[in-house]
Amino acid sequence: MKKIKQKAPLPLWLRLVFFFLLLSGVILILFQAIFSYSLDRHLQAYAKNREEALNNQIINSLLEYYAVNESWSGIHMPLLHAALSTNTRLLLYDTQGQIIADTGHGRHHHRMMAADNQQDLDYAETYQYELGLNNVRIGRLIIAHPLKAESSAWLQQDLIFQRTLTRSLLWTGLIAISVALVLGIFFSRRLSRPLEDISRAAIRITRGDYLHHLPSYNSRELNDLARCFNQMSIHLQELEKLRKRSVADISHELRTPLTTLRSYIEAIKDGVVSADEKTMGILAEEIMHLNRVAVDMDELARAESTRLEQIEREKINLNQFLKDKIASFKPLFQEKGLNLNLRLPETELMFIQDPGALGKIIGNLLDNAYRYTDPGGTVKVSLQEKAELDPDAVSPLGQESLDNEDTRGKLNDMFMITVSDTGKGIKPEHLPYVFERFFRADPSRERGQKQAGSGIGLALVKELIRSAGGFILVASLPGEGTTFYLYLK
Repeated sequence: MKKIKQKAPLPLWLRLVFFFLLLSGVILILFQAIFSYSLDRHLQAYAKNREEALNNQIINSLLEYYAVNESWSGIHMPLLHAALSTNTRLLLYDTQGQIIADTGHGRHHHRMMAADNQQDLDYAETYQYELGLNNVRIGRLIIAHPLKAESSAWLQQDLIFQRTLTRSLLWTGLIAISVALVLGIFFSRRLSRPLEDISRAAIRITRGDYLHHLPSYNSRELNDLARCFNQMSIHLQELEKLRKRSVADISHELRTPLTTLRSYIEAIKDGVVSADEKTMGILAEEIMHLNRVAVDMDELARAESTRLEQIEREKINLNQFLKDKIASFKPLFQEKGLNLNLRLPETELMFIQDPGALGKIIGNLLDNAYRYTDPGGTVKVSLQEKAELDPDAVSPLGQESLDNEDTRGKLNDMFMITVSDTGKGIKPEHLPYVFERFFRADPSRERGQKQAGSGIGLALVKELIRSAGGFILVASLPGEGTTFYLYLK
């Protein structure tokens, strides 16, 4: 079956241009309709007022004529003159209802007011007035104004004025649409060009090119997007390096104990080494190390898949919790000659948290401090009700940054636990990576058995903190020590 090719969608800038044109056209049509309606209403009101003014002028003239002559005698010519000057048809009746004069007579040239066509009144705007002088009724007047523009010079002028305004409006609209087209092309290209840059940069990232960075733009939103994109590119580059390095780290973690096991087994098989208690103890330690790596990796996988709502929380007395934890580590630290101190606030702090996860977090940090602090050193654990930020502390890769105000606002409801040591410290360039699995600041360094770890402890801490809805930071100075900051609620 032949596959039908789908048409490619229109570019964004072209769709924006069409949108600008459509919007301009709709606005022009609406404006034209509203303007025409409003103009027609105003012209009708204007014509009505003008007709009423003419009617009052005619009535006043007739009343003056009657006041001077005391009758309607000889009114025909003045009435016809008034009709011609106002372009109206006038019909004057006496008090008995008999017609005195009709300006339609003798005006056969006027199509609306033919003498023998009384139906003309049906096609005219007529007004009837009762005429009176000194409170005495003297007659009735009918004034008929033409309805058709062709029959009235004034109405023709109104129509010409209306058509002129409409034509001007149409030309204005065409100019506005042309300007909208030009501006639409300009602004749509200006808006879509950064998006095209980002799209091309994203394609380059998918091909493994993380070195390309987006420039700054003349827009706060686009600048924020470009900055976030560049940060993402940098993080992806770092994670890619870390991924490649982690393969070597995993290989190192597994190769060393496996090589030891293989060497001893071959030596026992060849009879070079006897299978005594010491040899079996060495083999057992290597097997336990492999087992520890496997258990930690399994626990890390579970922590990575745990969501915040899946955590089983309970009320914890943090002061007592930390006292018990420190007491369990005291003998181990004393055996190595390390001082383990605990500083607690005067008030008892009660928080709802997962005690199992919190115990693993504190335990892994204490184990890390134990392994990398020389005898005679000091490890301090402190609890604070109010969280504080160390400006020199660094976030692990992938964790939400604490640089913006929204994230800092979350710390107001959190308590802080710090674990600091006087150990060897960590180089600044290694700080963001210490929470990655199997990361070694010095890959060539072979560790003694007492320092050997699975390489997953801090990675597990980061995931447990994340699943608990908290944050972790680390600050360190080479040769002076390291401090871990835990923020939980």
